[in-house]
Amino acid sequence: MAMTDATPPTCCSSACRRRNAGAIRFVQRQPLPSSLQIRPRRFVLGLAVITAAMLLAAINYGNNLIFLIAFMMIALMINSAWQGWRALSAVTARVMPPEMRPAGAPGSFAIELGTPNRALPPLVVDAGTDRVEPTSATAGNRTTLSLDLPGEPRGYLPLPEITLETPYPLGLWRISRRLSPGIGQWVYPSPEPGEQRGERHSNEASGAQPAMEGDPTRLRGYHPGDPIRHVVFRHYAKSGQLLTRHPESDEEQPDPERIDYASFAGPREVRLSAMTERLMELERVRRPWVLLLPGKEAIWADSSTNRAGRYGAALQQLARFERPRDPQGFDHVPPGESY
Repeated sequence: MAMTDATPPTCCSSACRRRNAGAIRFVQRQPLPSSLQIRPRRFVLGLAVITAAMLLAAINYGNNLIFLIAFMMIALMINSAWQGWRALSAVTARVMPPEMRPAGAPGSFAIELGTPNRALPPLVVDAGTDRVEPTSATAGNRTTLSLDLPGEPRGYLPLPEITLETPYPLGLWRISRRLSPGIGQWVYPSPEPGEQRGERHSNEASGAQPAMEGDPTRLRGYHPGDPIRHVVFRHYAKSGQLLTRHPESDEEQPDPERIDYASFAGPREVRLSAMTERLMELERVRRPWVLLLPGKEAIWADSSTNRAGRYGAALQQLARFERPRDPQGFDHVPPGESY
């Protein structure tokens, strides 16, 4: 894999910003949980057998030169293991959260490796599905690598464990270190066209009223985000319907289109894919929308709101809908679930 410059993805909502900020603080200020292992290569085992034979011969024949060579070989093996362990222990790792992606689509995430005062040792970086060979991670004392991720079902899923391995300094030992990133990847439903059970809500259905000629104000149906000072409470007291009054000077704002779970047909995953497709289409043309999922708070966006933040929050809500969560806060995906 080629080395890349990675930038953390833009957060999509205040809750997302707090969550991702916490994740970024975690990887920047605390070492990643890790475990280090040292295993001999076959060559070392053969070398150890030869060294043991030399020691027996030196003891048997009293040959000081053989003693010297045998102890030098023992010192070489021990010091090689110590230097490799020391070099790998000094490597710091910082994992950047990946960008959101649709279910089934491959992705990538970046890991920054560095050492405080020395050059990086030759490293093999393995994330289970992607492996970066040592030649990609040897320039200077800091580098950023991009690791591929396979397609996944929707949800907030943990990043795979990362293994750092080095043959440093002489290739006698296989020294490896496993890292747990502790942060997740956002995978939203794959956008697919779906069938709606009824017509989309129009201004007439939501209670909008055209302004009377000569009337300096106009009334339309209330939707979340309207200023409270524009709500006509007198009309609500009479009819039980919330309307808002807007001056003629205000730019006309159509009512948001309702992306309602109940208005789509089919199984749960089919509905979520259709809702995602409709949400993305409305966002492309910059039309107001409101996302309605059972048991969830409505999310809406129009020209007066932080559209990017609301859009990201809506995708996250679709990604986690009816997903059970494990003790670490990640979503549990039933085995065998398709994209």
